[in-house]
Amino acid sequence: MNTQSKNLPKSQVEFTIELSVEELKPYLAKAATALSSAGKIPGFRPGHAPYDIVAKAFGEMAIYEAAGDKIIPHTLNQAVKEKNLAFVGEPKIEVVKLAPGNPFIFKAIISLMPEIKLGKWQEIKIKKQIKKIGTEEVDKVLADAQKMRATEVLVDRAAGGSDKVMIDLDITQDKVPVEGGQAKDHAVFLDEKYYIPGLPEQLVGLKKDDVKEFGLSFPDTHYQKHLAGKKADFKATVKGVFERTMPVMDDAFAQGLGQKSMADLRALIESNLKAEAEQREEHRLEIELMETIVKKSEFGELPEVLVLSEKQKMFEELRQNLAEMGMQLEDYLKKMKKTEADLANDFSKGAEERTKSAVVLREIARQEKVECSDAELAEETARVRELYKDNEHIDERLADSGTQSYLANMLVNRKVLKMLKEKMVE
Repeated sequence: MNTQSKNLPKSQVEFTIELSVEELKPYLAKAATALSSAGKIPGFRPGHAPYDIVAKAFGEMAIYEAAGDKIIPHTLNQAVKEKNLAFVGEPKIEVVKLAPGNPFIFKAIISLMPEIKLGKWQEIKIKKQIKKIGTEEVDKVLADAQKMRATEVLVDRAAGGSDKVMIDLDITQDKVPVEGGQAKDHAVFLDEKYYIPGLPEQLVGLKKDDVKEFGLSFPDTHYQKHLAGKKADFKATVKGVFERTMPVMDDAFAQGLGQKSMADLRALIESNLKAEAEQREEHRLEIELMETIVKKSEFGELPEVLVLSEKQKMFEELRQNLAEMGMQLEDYLKKMKKTEADLANDFSKGAEERTKSAVVLREIARQEKVECSDAELAEETARVRELYKDNEHIDERLADSGTQSYLANMLVNRKVLKMLKEKMVE
């Protein structure tokens, strides 16, 4: 086997691999056997037809193509190992020559794991921040639960207090409708903060069929940047005023929420809030310790394939978050007046940082010999299978080598993060 390699930009290496006609023979023989096993050839048991018969039945080119599918990964992995290289992602393959009676030549471009010099993470210490959950936090959750269980009665009077006011809303700027600023039967609760400050106050004193026009400013943090901090004209038409009566927070109220008493309900809420706070702190710690190690480490050129992979993950995460809010990515982009290319550009810095974090985790796992056992992988596979048991394609996806590699890598990352928190967090 003749192997040549050359370095390319962006941490890539191109291999040119050539197998002689003689070196091809064992691969061709195995490919012919596999073809005759898969397809019926009259007069021969599966897998026992001679090469010439298989070539006549399927065409000799079919044998060469089947052999090539086996040759490429085997010889490429051999060439990479000889160079002691670690590559990531799928290689780009170009078949240069594949024809009966000729040497087999192909090119492969691989992306290398970037060089990294880890900072002395063992010397880094991060403080855990414990958020105390007190009466005020519990009271807020109870108040929200109380509001959710309020009874509503349509009344013929001016709006005020804790009323709910149903309105048709029309928002314009310079007499031009604001995109997304028109709403029919829109509910506004007068005792709750509205995303545009001042709107509930403008509705106090209005009755059914009243129409009021007024000006308000969008908050500086509004998600539509072209509206943030800008003033707009509002027109509200009152469709109805509803008086809300809050339930008494007693043991009966607690029983409606599945608890025996208010004391039990308060204890449950406090316990849940503490668990949520602990989970948020664990997430914050992971982010801080990874950012700290990344800052103290030195990186070679990041392979484009890794950065693009992280961008794709960020796209999917955004898509999923939007779906949970009942919004499609296309609608979000339209509201933001951006294209997917704009979004990909916005993601560039974050994708590079996430790539560095992934490289750090992999290098620490290598140095500390953190691995995933077959038993652990089997257990995680079973857990995922149960989680997605209603998906008819789950067994097929879990059997895929790429999926198994992803799960194994995820388990290793979990172990590394756990180890880092044990050693770095005070």
